[in-house]
Amino acid sequence: MSDAPILRDTERTTGRSALQNNIQAAMALAGAVRSTLGPRGLDKLLIDDDGRTLVTNDGVTVLQSAKVEHPVARMMINASSVQDKIARDGTTSTVLMSAEMLQNAWHLVTQDVHPAIIARGFRMAETYAHEVLLELTIDSEHKHRLLAAQTSLAGKGHHSMQILLAQLAVEAAEAIQVEMANGIVADPTRVKILPQSGGSISDTRLVTGLVLAKNRIHEDMPRVAGAGKILLIDGGIERRSMKSDMSINVTSPGVL
Repeated sequence: MSDAPILRDTERTTGRSALQNNIQAAMALAGAVRSTLGPRGLDKLLIDDDGRTLVTNDGVTVLQSAKVEHPVARMMINASSVQDKIARDGTTSTVLMSAEMLQNAWHLVTQDVHPAIIARGFRMAETYAHEVLLELTIDSEHKHRLLAAQTSLAGKGHHSMQILLAQLAVEAAEAIQVEMANGIVADPTRVKILPQSGGSISDTRLVTGLVLAKNRIHEDMPRVAGAGKILLIDGGIERRSMKSDMSINVTSPGVL
């Protein structure tokens, strides 16, 4: 067998040097989004390869737009994306807290504390933090849900639009909530967001019913129907296009 290296033009680091490099990458990523945190967070001006610009202080938008190659930084971006998918908030806090925990862990490593002991300490802290959070929980009321919705929309548009969308989101959630043995549950799949071109965000409204995004066959047909019976049809209800089969036989140029 040949002793030729499989990977060329690469550099390998191990031990504390590799650990420090990973933590520095995490701290650099946290530094890029630190100024966007909180209600007084600053906006970032993002420019893509095509020259298009975007001004935002939304942490997940900034992170997903970043072109990062370091595996630790990519891992933190993926963690923030999971946080956004589950809670729709806390993406910037996820990155900042992770980076600070790694920074504190590095200080312990420099004092010859083994990484396995540090990891066990983090798991113990997680268990304790979960217990404390359960003790701090309060019964959710309408005003609390509204504030939570407004917080998750911070930095995603004008303040007046945040209030409107937060109110609609809370009303939709309360309309589908069900009392279960483990608490109140709302299935988000029972709410459908139907975007329409034109207009503005202020035209957004909540419809407690069924919306058919179809054109009317005739202008005299009603746009809104009240209470009535429901007919289930196994098939399409769209207007069918008329089909016609026609053939022309030309026997002489004079008939054209």
